[in-house]
Amino acid sequence: MAVATLFILLFLNPLFSFNGFVIEADKDILLDKAVQKMKNMGDELYKKTKVSTVLVVKKHLDKKSFLETKQKYLTQTDKPYIVWIFSKTYADRDNIGLNQMFNSPQLDGKFDKDSLFSPWTGTFTKILTVHKSKVDPTSAAFLNGYGDLVDMLADSYHIKLDSSIGSGSHIMTNILRFVFYFILVLTIIILFKNKFKK
Repeated sequence: MAVATLFILLFLNPLFSFNGFVIEADKDILLDKAVQKMKNMGDELYKKTKVSTVLVVKKHLDKKSFLETKQKYLTQTDKPYIVWIFSKTYADRDNIGLNQMFNSPQLDGKFDKDSLFSPWTGTFTKILTVHKSKVDPTSAAFLNGYGDLVDMLADSYHIKLDSSIGSGSHIMTNILRFVFYFILVLTIIILFKNKFKK
């Protein structure tokens, strides 16, 4: 019986299917507590919406390994899905990392990448770029960014996640973004006004 089951798994279904919360991370790059919290959120999101989320967190990727990883998860993850691939360094370039997110067409418009990755106010990026911290900020950045992502997806499906870390970070991001653009527009108006006066 076991041999027959193995035959079915290997030959009749050659591609393993990923679903729910999936994480592939290098050792010592993410804290266990952060991974467990993200798993709780990801599992609940999948249970309530059938949205699979894949996180790939690496210390280094080259072009070949990135393309292989991307191909594997984009073709073998159940739809609808989010595949988030991050590497601290990429293609042998020091201090230049890789951060890309892919989604199946069913999730187009259901979340805002700028809310996550904006250089100034992104819930992921703003923590990741804190250089003064004595502790590696990667775990905190992923917990914050992933929490924002699943909250946005939950909102788009009109559900509430009991495991959510709260939408406070998303609300704060929107407030900061509004203030930033307001100041930018105001500065441009003042500059134009002064130019025309002269």
